[in-house]
Amino acid sequence: MIKYCPDLTGFKIQDSYLVGGGTNKTIILNPCLKDECVAYKNGKCNKYNNNVEITKEE
Repeated sequence: MIKYCPDLTGFKIQDSYLVGGGTNKTIILNPCLKDECVAYKNGKCNKYNNNVEITKEE
């Protein structure tokens, strides 16, 4: 599993489907860019000082 980067968040706004109008804001989370990111090195994010890859231990 790959962590999601807080720097890669965004949102999209859509019209509501229900009667009464209004808008719906949906948050979009994008996965880590890994080697394309300048803060990534050897499986670790240097900007947020944490490991990017999460392995499940059984």
